Amino acid sequence: MAALNLATEKSGWGEALPGRVGRGVCLQPSFASFIATVVEAEVDEVGEVHLRRVTSAVDTGIAVNPDTIKAQLEGGPIFGLTAALYGEITLDKGRVQQSNFNDYRMLRIDQAPKIDVHVIKSGEPPGGIGETGSTAGPPALRNAIYAATGVALRRLPIDRKLIAGKKA
Repeated sequence: MAALNLATEKSGWGEALPGRVGRGVCLQPSFASFIATVVEAEVDEVGEVHLRRVTSAVDTGIAVNPDTIKAQLEGGPIFGLTAALYGEITLDKGRVQQSNFNDYRMLRIDQAPKIDVHVIKSGEPPGGIGETGSTAGPPALRNAIYAATGVALRRLPIDRKLIAGKKA
């Protein structure tokens, strides 16, 4: 609960937002760590999703290297949110069209949200942090889109046609 309470406090959870903007949260145990992530996103009238802010609070037990924890939770969400937004694998005549990062769309620097990371002091044994940030972003984004539009997405990547023009 400490991670959830800190993430919601630091993200401004409960404060008013403009229309078509929502916040979503994901709380999960991951590799013996506990992480809460809040994603704030805006959905425009054509269904494009604009990431505004990501706030994460994590209890990894004893933080052996806090800078590494922060780095993982700054980079991981970019990878996870990229998958949620653009991670479709397409086939043509039975062949996968994406062979490497040159033809797989990633979030660009101008699309990257502000990312705030809060490490909770703990005396518990150290937990893992490697993939923790990657897995927390997509469900929080899905919930932010629901808050902004009222559309409950059931699969990823995000279907822009489904959320275009919808209002919560």
